[in-house]
Amino acid sequence: MADAASVTVSATVLPDEIAKTISGSMTVTPADASEKWYVKVTNVTTTAGDLIAGSFISEEAVGTSHDAVHTADKVKFLFIKNTGTTDGSSSTTDGICVALNAATPAHDLGQSIVIGAGESWYARLPNETVADIHAVGCNQAVSGAASGNVQCIVAALIDDVA
Repeated sequence: MADAASVTVSATVLPDEIAKTISGSMTVTPADASEKWYVKVTNVTTTAGDLIAGSFISEEAVGTSHDAVHTADKVKFLFIKNTGTTDGSSSTTDGICVALNAATPAHDLGQSIVIGAGESWYARLPNETVADIHAVGCNQAVSGAASGNVQCIVAALIDDVA
């Protein structure tokens, strides 16, 4: 299980009288040396933009620069945590809207994934490129723009194809 990501979830759904707890887990491991990890604290702004940019993390020798993430690289697993802050310490109730398939995210886009303050979201993605994944800040009611930055932690397993 070296270099693996493990996610465990437990959800209680339905009204209290008939509530059901559903649990599950997922483990994601790089398939080969071309699949690399990316982790970054990301400030999602009020203007839609790329969610992933920068370099992979790796265990390269000291003084060796990390490989850059390219827009053609394929995201195999994506985890996003809205920290509920604007900068790591100042609280916010704002969320983020994430769009896949190169759509421009917005609070009123039907395909947006909304991640509220303090919430997390994750998924395996079979064929999304880095260029296809965008995010924008939205207000708590998901009825307009965020009041400012929303700080998130973004972790991804990415196939370095470029």
